[in-house]
Order: sequence, then structure tokens, then C-alpha cells
Amino acid sequence: MIRKVLIFSFLLVAVFAANVNGQGIKLPSVGGAETLVLPADKAGFEKDFLAALDPGKDLGISAENLGKLATKNKSFVSDVMGIMGAKGSDTDKLSKIGLKNTDLTKFVNELLGASTAGKYLEKVKKQMGPFKTKYNLAKLLL
Repeated sequence: MIRKVLIFSFLLVAVFAANVNGQGIKLPSVGGAETLVLPADKAGFEKDFLAALDPGKDLGISAENLGKLATKNKSFVSDVMGIMGAKGSDTDKLSKIGLKNTDLTKFVNELLGASTAGKYLEKVKKQMGPFKTKYNLAKLLL
């Protein structure tokens, strides 16, 4: 009887150990070094990215704020294009793009307020979705 209990408990511990080892954490990657270069179609990427950043008219943003946002978006895109076209290490490029993303998010929150900014950033993420497969670089933005 004791022998059966020991064998059963050993098997039970083995099953739990196998389940615990099978649940490793997988961190998402940005796709490697091929994402840290400008796409071959630079003009197309810039146009598509600016289109994804366009807030449209459905969020109720004033014309003045739309103009400020459009100017900031153009600046953001040209800065990202400059970072990706420049020479430097991948980690340096990633940190610079991260700072630009943070800067844009902060600007949007200050300009539009938290509620409208949240709606705008959510809309941008949805509009950016198709470009993440077309352009690997889009995975790093916002």
C-alpha cells in the first residue's frame, strides 16, 4: 500500500513539474534587425504612416488643434525616418524611437486632454494595424 502511494505521489509530482516547465513566458519581439532599417518604399511608408496618424473629423477636435496635431505628426514621421536612416546601433535607434513615441503621446495628451487623446491613440493603433505586416518598422511606433 505504501509503495502504491509513493509511486502515485511521484507520478503526481512529475505531472505538475512538467506543467510548470511548459508554461514559460514568451516575450514579444520586434522582429529582429530587419525592422530597424527604412522600408524600400520610403515615400509609401511615410504617406501610409501619416495617413494612420490622421485623426479624422469624428473625434470632435477643433480645427486649430487639428492643425497643431498634423504639424506634430509630420515632424514625428520625419524624425523617425531620420533616425532609421541614420547610422547607429539598433539599441540606440530603439531608444530614440521610444523617446519620440513618448514625446508624441505626451503632446497629444496635453493638446487634446486625456479622454480625447485616448480615443485618438486607440484610433491610430487600429489604423496602424495593417501596416505592421506591410512594414516591420511600424511595429515599433506608438
